[in-house]
Amino acid sequence: MNLIDFAEISKGLDMLDKIKLILFASKAKPATFVKLRINPKSLGEKYQFDQVLKKEGVIFIAGRDKSYEVIRSINGNRVRWEFEGVWIGYDLFWTKKDRERFLQYSRLIGKQPKKAHLIAGRLYGYPECCIRQYVRETPEYIKKHYSCYEYYSKIQEGDQKYPYVFHQPCKVDCKATAALNKKYESVVKKKSKKIWRAFRLKSEYAMDLIIDSYSDITIDGKTIWPEKDGFDYAVITKGKIDGYYQLISFVTKRYFERGTVFRGRVLKQYHYAKIKVDRIKDVIVGLHHERKHPLIGREY
Repeated sequence: MNLIDFAEISKGLDMLDKIKLILFASKAKPATFVKLRINPKSLGEKYQFDQVLKKEGVIFIAGRDKSYEVIRSINGNRVRWEFEGVWIGYDLFWTKKDRERFLQYSRLIGKQPKKAHLIAGRLYGYPECCIRQYVRETPEYIKKHYSCYEYYSKIQEGDQKYPYVFHQPCKVDCKATAALNKKYESVVKKKSKKIWRAFRLKSEYAMDLIIDSYSDITIDGKTIWPEKDGFDYAVITKGKIDGYYQLISFVTKRYFERGTVFRGRVLKQYHYAKIKVDRIKDVIVGLHHERKHPLIGREY
C-alpha cells in the first residue's frame, strides 16, 4: 500500500485531506498538513498510516490526540453536541530542510507572525502574491479596504472558484492561483480518478435550515464593521448530509435573526456548499449549543 492507496480507502481522512495527501504523494506539494480522525469507523488507521508514511520515506510530525464532537440532535432550541472520537494532525515533509523550515515557522508564529506566514506560505507552495496579501490583511487593513460583505464574499468566491488550492487568493481573478488550481486538479485526476470523481460529485438537498451566529472581525473587542452590509452566517442543517448534521457558511447581504428557520436548498460540490433560501418558516427563540465532556458530563 502507498499513500494514494491509503487516501482512497481511508475513513479517517475527509475529502479535502485526501486531496492534500494525493498532491503530497505525487510531490506536487513539498509539504502538507492533514487531519486523521479516529472513531469507530476508522480504528487502526493511525497505525496503518504511520506504517505507510515510514515505508514511503516521509518525514512527519504527528501531533497530540485531540477530541472532536459532532451534532447529535436538534431538539427545540437545543443543538446538542457529543464526543465522537479524536483527531491527530500530521505535518508531512519530503526533506529535512522543509521540516526545519516548518519548525522555524512554529518558533516564530507567536513572536513574528508576518515573518512566520511568509515562511509557511513558501513552504506549502502558495503563490508569492497571495502570501504577501495574506500577511498584509490585518484587521486594520481589512477595516480600511473592505466592507463586511466584500471581505467574506471574496473568501467564499475564492473557495468556490479554486477548490484544489489551500490558500486565500490575493484576488478572485489571481492568475497564479488559477494556474495552480489547474495543475493540482490535473495531478489528482491522473493519480486517482476515484477521488477526483468523488470530489467533483454534485448533490442537492431540499431541507429546513437554521440561521446560527455570524462571523466578525474585532479590534480591542469591538467590531470593525459597526454597520454591516452583509453577513457570513453559520447555517445548521436540520436534516443530515452524509450521515451528519452540517454547519455551512452562508454569505449574504440579507439580515436574518439568529434562530430563523427557512426552507431551502443545499447544493454541495467539492468542499463547499451553496445555499438558496426558498421561504422563511419560523424563528427559534433562544437557540443555543450544548456540549458535554465525555467523562465528567460538564456543559459548557
